[in-house]
Amino acid sequence: MNHMHHNHQVPAPGQVAYDPVSGRTGVVQAVHGVAELLFDHRMTSDRVASLRPERGGVEWTADAAALRFPSGGKGAT
Repeated sequence: MNHMHHNHQVPAPGQVAYDPVSGRTGVVQAVHGVAELLFDHRMTSDRVASLRPERGGVEWTADAAALRFPSGGKGAT
């Protein structure tokens, strides 16, 4: 287990991420800038992630800046 700490490292596409807003964990499918999106996203950052449940299911969108690695501890935000 590496202990590299970046200021704000977020899960990348293909990695498992925890979305604290929805309380769900899923695999990141893609990350887009809000300018690319054609709906009212109401996100707090300018990056939006698409996630899919690990065992399959309906994708959802999340604020990419809020995503955390599931194994991460209770670190400062």
